[in-house]
Amino acid sequence: MQTPAFPTLQSRDKNFTNRGSDRTSSTGFFEAHPVGEVVRSLFFSSILWMLLAIVLYAVYSMVLGSR
Repeated sequence: MQTPAFPTLQSRDKNFTNRGSDRTSSTGFFEAHPVGEVVRSLFFSSILWMLLAIVLYAVYSMVLGSR
């Protein structure tokens, strides 16, 4: 893993740019907190878990049916 050559300069640059951007642009709540992305990812995640459960149930029932 590589380490930055000048970590103190990078941290100062980040702090400087963050302070300047806070003054110039006012972000709304939903721009600062991506609620839509979280809800969308939870929705897709739940769909994938349901598909996994259905596939596992199908395989389980086929194994039990063959006995």
